[in-house]
Amino acid sequence: MNQSIPRMGRITAILSGILLVLAHSLNLLAGEHESIFGTFLIFAAHLLLVFAFFGLYSLQGDRNGLLGLFAMILGNIGNIIVTAIVFVEIAQASGEKVGQVFTTTFTKPIYTFGPLLFVVGMILLGVSMIRGKVFPKITGYLLLIGTIVFAAASVSGDSQKIVEVIGALFTGAGFIVSGLKSNKLKRLSESEAGKNVTL
Repeated sequence: MNQSIPRMGRITAILSGILLVLAHSLNLLAGEHESIFGTFLIFAAHLLLVFAFFGLYSLQGDRNGLLGLFAMILGNIGNIIVTAIVFVEIAQASGEKVGQVFTTTFTKPIYTFGPLLFVVGMILLGVSMIRGKVFPKITGYLLLIGTIVFAAASVSGDSQKIVEVIGALFTGAGFIVSGLKSNKLKRLSESEAGKNVTL
């Protein structure tokens, strides 16, 4: 198997996890208004997640099943839409009036269902990691908890930013651990392959 995609998945998973935690922490510290730099980091994190989804899917290989396949497809479609939404939010954080962008006949359904697809994809990814047993189970549980907490943030009122940081900590940790552990698994498999050749 071409190792470029799994390697890309490991690196982008770690980077996106770090950026998510850093970005939401900056937004929390910014107070009532969003931090422009924090919002940009969220944008960058979601861009990297596109590659992380493909890479993690590749790393799980035959263990993905239909669950892993749907996680990759739905998660990526939702993530791409979320990336577009965050792009507009960067302009909003910069003081531009962009409220009507999400209220047109065609953009409103995308704005509503895009993040939902991302949430479903993330939940499926977490479950597929737990069931696939390629990654430590804790990785899947971290992603599940983080995704659910993130989803709850939208209805948490004044505590939204705090809840988002908590969600980012779990989700970010899930992606970071998946990247680090998959790198360890790669070294172990290479070591075992070397022993088999020697024998």
